[in-house]
Amino acid sequence: MNDPIDLKTKKIIPKVENKFQKSLVLESLEQNILSHWDTWGKFQQAWTSRAYKSFKDLDKYVVLIYLIRNNWMTLSGKFQYQSMDEFYETEGVTIEKINLIQISNDLNIPKETIRRKVNELQESNILKREGKSIIFNRKGIETQKPNDMIELLSIFIEKKSKMLHGKEWFGEHLEKDYIKAFVKKYFTIVWLRFFRMQIPFLTRHRTVFGDLETWIVWGNIGLSHQYQLAKAAERNLITSEITLKSYYSNVADVKIDRGVNASSIADISSIPRATVIRKLKWLVSQKAIKKNKNLEYQMTKGGKLNKKISENFLLNQHSVAEFLTDIFDLMKNSQFKL
Repeated sequence: MNDPIDLKTKKIIPKVENKFQKSLVLESLEQNILSHWDTWGKFQQAWTSRAYKSFKDLDKYVVLIYLIRNNWMTLSGKFQYQSMDEFYETEGVTIEKINLIQISNDLNIPKETIRRKVNELQESNILKREGKSIIFNRKGIETQKPNDMIELLSIFIEKKSKMLHGKEWFGEHLEKDYIKAFVKKYFTIVWLRFFRMQIPFLTRHRTVFGDLETWIVWGNIGLSHQYQLAKAAERNLITSEITLKSYYSNVADVKIDRGVNASSIADISSIPRATVIRKLKWLVSQKAIKKNKNLEYQMTKGGKLNKKISENFLLNQHSVAEFLTDIFDLMKNSQFKL
């Protein structure tokens, strides 16, 4: 079979050879679990903070990026791609035959909520509906332009590349500037892969916590515990091996003198303090966290919710390993070059 032809540029789109194994990447993540989760947690903290600032509504933002992702999937299906400059110079993007039921099923958000979010995006002049199609104007396209996130994602990929550096099967690590330039040149290809990981990642958390704001509030407490666990490991206070399966219980069980207060979580996440307090109360009622005498919040090990969080953590790490395997194959084993 001949190589596929880019219908826009008439250039041959090279195939990606899958030489790396997800199992090896996952094994390396486990061997470096503390440093890995630190960078992964901080990346997600930054991503969600920026996403929340955009609309003050994460469900609406997720619906938006889901629709944009569908456009990139259509491009990919036609063996086409666009650079970052090409995509954001587009006057309008059309998504054909929008299906609210399909979006609802994929995002685990009620159909009526999806309808309401789409209507709110239309009222904000970000998109407009024509029959069963959705059209994004320039404002809508610019709304989710990931300038800062390309920088952060490039740093994250570079750190994972350095983690794998020296492995016989991996070879040399990739520098941040190369990664960043690669992402911008093959923007819709790379960002489609990122959204294939990120959207289900967010959806799983929404399912576990009930909404994404509660997950973000919990996550800020989790990052505080992760920091203390890393410090304890540096002082050789951890006597047993930390694996992917045991990681969550280690994080929840680590001795921590100070917790995180509601004001700090509100400042970091951009979520209003009153909302943060409401989410904290729910998490306490679910026995996922507790409040100390200083009105600070810490993780606990008990409760049914913690079991769900732990199971979700394992699923997410497999998803991260799959994304990294795919990205490194794209950057190192394909004919896509700068």
